[in-house]
Amino acid sequence: METAMKMAKLASLRNIIVHRYWAIDDARILNEAKGSGTKAVREFIDEVLRYVETKDP
Repeated sequence: METAMKMAKLASLRNIIVHRYWAIDDARILNEAKGSGTKAVREFIDEVLRYVETKDP
């Protein structure tokens, strides 16, 4: 659930970038990327990999 919340936050930031590019706060994007952003994506990938590995092919 924690990873899902982090990914939702990143999705919200993505929506701002895509749909409101004229109002982008560069400092916010940098802070998100340097802060928990890249870590959240890595955690999400790890969780998906663990899930896939537990399933029968």
